[in-house]
Amino acid sequence: MSRVFMGKKKIRGEGQDYDEVKTNVNIALTPTAKKLLQERANTLGCRSLSDLIEKWARAEIT
Repeated sequence: MSRVFMGKKKIRGEGQDYDEVKTNVNIALTPTAKKLLQERANTLGCRSLSDLIEKWARAEIT
């Protein structure tokens, strides 16, 4: 089975979705909050919790 990749290829040192590289940020969440965020990310079609937070911060989702 062949795999189809959508979007840009990841290149080290370049932003994948935006014109800047992401930095690591650590946050502490309860297991319930993490589960709810993952469900919300899936519902909105986000690839990850990082993607969900990035889109929320940029007001791409509400």
